Amino acid sequence: MRDQWYGDHRDLVKWGTLLKLARDHQLRSILQVAFLRPDASVPTIVSGLDEAPVAPEVLQHFRDIHQISRLATLTGLEIEVFDRLFEAKFRKEYIDHVVNRVQATRRDGRVVFLDPDTGLKDEQSSSSHVTPGEIRRIWDASQLQDCLVLYQHASREADWTQKRRKMFAAACPESRVIQFRSREGSRDVVFFAASRATDVS
Repeated sequence: MRDQWYGDHRDLVKWGTLLKLARDHQLRSILQVAFLRPDASVPTIVSGLDEAPVAPEVLQHFRDIHQISRLATLTGLEIEVFDRLFEAKFRKEYIDHVVNRVQATRRDGRVVFLDPDTGLKDEQSSSSHVTPGEIRRIWDASQLQDCLVLYQHASREADWTQKRRKMFAAACPESRVIQFRSREGSRDVVFFAASRATDVS
């Protein structure tokens, strides 16, 4: 994801979904794999006298995904943001680091949240996607009690939700996959959750 999208309306649905899953399954930890990309541009302020970029303090306040730590304080959950920068040309190295982090963290179950810009795509392409093979590697590294969640943005394909759900399920064998979305807003996004437990809901 890009810093500039942190705190938009989709984040309400995103973190609402993650919190529901954590509470429903008594999971005390969320690991957000941000697939972080730098902002495409920084706005400038123009007047009749001069032009200047927005102050770094303002950017830090409004475009910092680490602000989610306030939610951790409110909910009592542990929230970790895996904030290594993601670039398509270094995909394998990035997923290697994610796998190492998943294997190194707590053993009593947590939500592992994959948060690429647009979600799942069946081929290695841009920095905005994650592939089925990459999801499979992370799934294989996860623990029995973990719940793996993927952010998926709408595509131009017909039946995009079902197509992506099947791809996600295939990348997470021996799992039950549940789809989450909001009726009131952010209809262009869904979240797929996979668990080895039979009662994911």
